[in-house]
Order: sequence, then structure tokens, then C-alpha cells
Amino acid sequence: MPSDDRMQLADNETFQMPLAEAANAVPVYPAELLAQRLAPQTVCLRVAIGADGRVMDSQPIDDAQAGCAIGSDPRFVEAARAAAAQWRFDPAFRCVYPGAKPDEQGCVTGKEEPVAVSLAFSFVFEQKDGKGAVRVGG
Repeated sequence: MPSDDRMQLADNETFQMPLAEAANAVPVYPAELLAQRLAPQTVCLRVAIGADGRVMDSQPIDDAQAGCAIGSDPRFVEAARAAAAQWRFDPAFRCVYPGAKPDEQGCVTGKEEPVAVSLAFSFVFEQKDGKGAVRVGG
């Protein structure tokens, strides 16, 4: 993300990242690709999360240094996007304090202002004992 798109916090603000719901589903390894016995495939997505905690969009990331390649079979990308589209989060928020930022855990004396954010996730599609498995990293 370009630096001019980054959130800037004032001295009386803190930020809380979104928290994924425990029930968020992991993508399913495309069954029709199992017979090909492919090496592990890594797909990375930039996931846009709205101020309401719902996923608004996801786009593949092509980052060779991170091991992410858009050149993967498009069925892996679609499986990752389909799962991410169903995800829900406790929204990210900016905590704005009326005065100086206190030394407290959470946003007890401030006002929570939900904000939209985007996060990168990696999905490693692999086979174990002839069955598809997917690991998700944030």
C-alpha cells in the first residue's frame, strides 16, 4: 500500500486491528487438481475489510519475494477468494480520546470509530497423504 494511503493517528488516538471470527472457513483444495499431485501452491490476497467487519473485496497479490504468484492455477485463486468472501471480522477501529492518550488496555475512556482496512493473507494449498489441505497465514 502506498505510504499516502496509510492511516495517520493523532497523539490522542490508538488503533485496533480487526479480529477474525473463529468460524471463518479455510478454502477447500480444488478436488479436480488432486490427481495432478502438484507441489504446494501459495496464493496471496489483499482482503478489503469494511468498517462493519465484512469483506468487501479481495485481489490477488503477485509478490515473488513472499512466494506469492498469480501464475498459480486460477482454481486456487478462486478457492481462496471464495473463502475470504465469506469471512467476518470484529471491525478495526480508531480509538479517539477526549484529551491526552491514557495508559490503558483497550478503548475504555475513548470513543471507538470503526474503519475500513485491507490486510494481506497467504493461502498454501498442499497435499498430504493424497488429500488436499490449506494453511492460511495473515
